[in-house]
Amino acid sequence: MIELAPVDEMPHAVYWFLEQVTRGLYNGCSFHRNAGHVVQGGPAPNFLSPPKPKLYNRFLESGFHSILFQEYSSTFPHEKYTLGLAGRPGGPDFYISTRDNVELHGPGGQTSYDDPSEADPCFAKVIEGFEVVDRMRLGPVQPGGYKAFVDNVAIVSMKVLSMGQ
Repeated sequence: MIELAPVDEMPHAVYWFLEQVTRGLYNGCSFHRNAGHVVQGGPAPNFLSPPKPKLYNRFLESGFHSILFQEYSSTFPHEKYTLGLAGRPGGPDFYISTRDNVELHGPGGQTSYDDPSEADPCFAKVIEGFEVVDRMRLGPVQPGGYKAFVDNVAIVSMKVLSMGQ
């Protein structure tokens, strides 16, 4: 279970992610990468997927394939078990930090982008299920630099819960 960042701190990223979840865009997607410092999820197939599922097309056709602009709040940094949006502009892939990533994913941490002073949006934190994240972190990866999981971890569904559910 995750808790979103305060909307006054990260309005664009929070509302964007809520809209993606509400539309069911992540249902059937996967955690597909174990980069060591993060586990990354997004539109990648898994053992439950039909052949050639075209998961990314859902995001593209809905207009929710990437955020419109980078957003960052120093009061909601990339600490262990927080969620960030991958890429520039971020999405639809997101990641869960498996260690403190403030320096790597915070302002100035990714110098390979056009504006190296930007940061990945950090928009939520895990509040329940830490053991699931830790278990994914131990999953084997394929050879090569991308560190794709040998077996993707299915995201069967995501849904929005209100407080107290």
